[in-house]
Amino acid sequence: MGIERDVKVESVKIGSVAGDFLEHEEWLKLIDGWVGGNRGRPHTTGIRGKHIVTLNPEMVMRAETDGEFRRALERADLRIPDGAGLIWARWYLRSEGWLLAPSLLIFLGQRVRRITGVEAVFDLAETCQRHQTGMYLLGGKPEAVKKTRRLLELKYPNLRIKNSGAHTADLSGARDILDDIIKFKPAVLLAAYGAPLQSLWIDKYLSELPSVKAAVGVGGAFEIIGEFLPRAPKWMRSINMEWLWRLGLEPKRWPRIKTAVIDFPLLVQMQKKRNLKE
Repeated sequence: MGIERDVKVESVKIGSVAGDFLEHEEWLKLIDGWVGGNRGRPHTTGIRGKHIVTLNPEMVMRAETDGEFRRALERADLRIPDGAGLIWARWYLRSEGWLLAPSLLIFLGQRVRRITGVEAVFDLAETCQRHQTGMYLLGGKPEAVKKTRRLLELKYPNLRIKNSGAHTADLSGARDILDDIIKFKPAVLLAAYGAPLQSLWIDKYLSELPSVKAAVGVGGAFEIIGEFLPRAPKWMRSINMEWLWRLGLEPKRWPRIKTAVIDFPLLVQMQKKRNLKE
C-alpha cells in the first residue's frame, strides 16, 4: 500500500473491499508526507502518485458485482471510510452476540469519527498551501466547482488552484484534460465524477500525471462546499442520520440510499455469519 510505517492504519475487509481506518491526526500526518515528500522531483522519474478513495457502503455494494471497479479499489493506496456505515460494519463484524437490528439501532446514538470527502478537500488544500504546491479540481457541476474554488482561494490565499470545468468523465479520450493538468503541475488532484467513474479515471490516468502525489475521488463534495446541496445539520451527522437528510432533499435517491442502509447491512451480516463458521 505504500503507507509510512509511523502512520497507524487498520485495514478491515468489508465485503470484497478493504477499508483503511485511521484517526484524523494520522490522516493529516499521512497526506503531509505524501504531498510534501519528494519535493522538486523531476517529471521523468515515473513515480506514480497515491490514489485515495473516500469509501462508502454504496461503493462496497457496487464492488460486489462490478469487477473492474473492485479491482480499481484494490489497487488504490488508501480507502478511507467516508460513510458512517463502514464504522458500524467494523464494529459489528467484531462483536459477539449482537443481532443485526439491535446493533443498527444502538449505532444511531453513537458518535463516530470519520474522514468525509468534504473534510478531505479542506485538509488537502491546507496541506498544499503549507507546502506551496498546487491543487486541481476535476469534474463536478460547473457552478459548484467554480464556487468551491473561490471559497478555497479565500480560505487559503496562498493556494495555487485550478479547475477543469469539465463535468463528464471520459475514460477513452481525456487528452485535453490530461495536458491541462500536466501543464499546471498540481500535487493534489480532486476528482468529482462520482462512483465508480472517479475511481476508474484515477486508476487509469494517474500514472500519466507525474506531478500528482495524491489523487482523491471526492464525489459530491463540491456541491456541498459550494452550498448547492445543503449539508445535514451537525447533530444529524453526529448520530449517523445524514442519509435521512439526503433522502428528504432528494427523494429520487431512495434506490441508492436503500443500497446503503438496507442491502449493505445484510451483506455485512452474511459476512459475519461466514466468519463465525470458519
